[in-house]
Amino acid sequence: MLAAMRANSRNVIIYVLFGILIAVFVINFGPGSNGCEAQIAPTNYAAKIGGETLSEQDYRFAYLALGGGQFSGQAARDRRIKEFVMDKLIERELFAQEAERLGFAVSQKEVEDMIADGRMLVMGVPRRIDAYVFKDGKFDYERFKQVAQNELGVTVMHFIEIEERELMADRVRQILKVGTKVSPEEVKGDYLAKGLQVNLQYVRYSPRRYEDAIEVTPAEVDAYVKSHGDELKKQYEERAFLYKKIDKQARLRHVFVEAAKDATPAEVAAAKKTIDQAAAKVKAGTPFGEVAKELSADEHTKLKGGLIGWRKKGFTGMPAALDTKIFDASTKKGALIGPERTDRGFELVQVEDFREGDVPLAAAEREIAEDDLSNDRAKAMAKTDADALMTKLKAGGKLEALVPAEPPADETQEQKRQLSRRLAEPPKLLETGLFSRRGDMVQDIGVSKDLAKRAFELKADEVAGPFEVAGGYVVVKLKEHKDPDLADFEKREPEIMHEYEREKWAEVLDGWARQRCTQVKDDGRIKVNTDVLTYDAETGKAEKSDYQPCSGARLF
Repeated sequence: MLAAMRANSRNVIIYVLFGILIAVFVINFGPGSNGCEAQIAPTNYAAKIGGETLSEQDYRFAYLALGGGQFSGQAARDRRIKEFVMDKLIERELFAQEAERLGFAVSQKEVEDMIADGRMLVMGVPRRIDAYVFKDGKFDYERFKQVAQNELGVTVMHFIEIEERELMADRVRQILKVGTKVSPEEVKGDYLAKGLQVNLQYVRYSPRRYEDAIEVTPAEVDAYVKSHGDELKKQYEERAFLYKKIDKQARLRHVFVEAAKDATPAEVAAAKKTIDQAAAKVKAGTPFGEVAKELSADEHTKLKGGLIGWRKKGFTGMPAALDTKIFDASTKKGALIGPERTDRGFELVQVEDFREGDVPLAAAEREIAEDDLSNDRAKAMAKTDADALMTKLKAGGKLEALVPAEPPADETQEQKRQLSRRLAEPPKLLETGLFSRRGDMVQDIGVSKDLAKRAFELKADEVAGPFEVAGGYVVVKLKEHKDPDLADFEKREPEIMHEYEREKWAEVLDGWARQRCTQVKDDGRIKVNTDVLTYDAETGKAEKSDYQPCSGARLF
């Protein structure tokens, strides 16, 4: 099939793929996009699954293909987009490995023919690509090559290899589809359950909002380590991937003074004066942490004395030149770097320590203890505020008057939030939209058995809570209730039957993938490089992910 088409072009696959990748490029790297969120510093791998290695190129391509670049850094973090992509990559690899075990094979020609026919697979989802229009039926190959290599980090051959893996995984998906059967009674019962819907207004009190205001003292850490020794050792063993065979890391503090690229000379001069004052105080003997609390403009770190924490090269959140200086061979423990002028302002950095290889329990347990103490206090503060809101509501207060509604999305304001590192904004009044009960999952809110049950018992305008969800607390109010429409079911029964079959198939796939994932993980044959899951590395808030394979929400 391709032979004849190749006779009229250098390579039809190149031209078709050019359309795909340019479209992805426009979405993820064009004006208003956040494609840089997916850019990650090079390491050896993204994940190792059952003896197979997935590269960071595989991960980055999957992130873009699934639309991750369309989310801002904060939105991606809130929705755990990077963890979702990793889930999908692991899932695809498990299906592909099962296909290999069963003796299936996919040829390069089969992939080429699929692409030439205007089809591709993205994490098991078929997509048509023949809608792309090419000027005069031709494309600039060199431009395609530049986009593929410079922006997406893959060659044409690598793209074909990815699609080979997709087709292998799809072999097993189709086998499971054949075995998925449903009955008319089952379909109707599901329709009635879905037809009963509610729309909730809700307020979420997330512990993240309070983390920046919490500082744990060394004495408190000492006491916690002494009383929680066994628990800390267990956490150390569970988080071994964070403390074993690690690349060189630096423990950093910084003072940041804002002075954007377009700042006026007077603003730059004022910022320079402040950062020079900070440097002078540190050199005179004032503890760096005290200086950061007084003078830093980074509200995410200033209350913790400018503490950024342990970071590896490429993940410090600093501009490239400053990042390089931190990890220069001549930089010693305790070094003071800066003040440095960057695009965002002035930076003064203190390198408190370095570590590499295996981190001993004695060192790691203090870090874990500090995290535990901070998390516990943040959670307690969230619970206190949620309880206070319920007290006001029970006294006759109105939810809409007590909590401001979420304003319409404003890209400019979102960008400002990303550039500034201020404390999380106060909770907003949000809305789920109509949803039906699906187990313990509550739309837009999360998993909570108590809330999932209570949501469908609420009367009009009734409030309830706080409910613990994902470590935070949620207060809800019933805004709308909707009963199932039997007339609609009778009118669309064939369509509804088809859709239910697809959902049933998705449940079967999900169940199989989770079971296999757990088996492989328990055998110690899944290892994830969580550095690729770091958010906001370019804005000074690089955070370790708490990602664990096989534990995400339903993916299909």
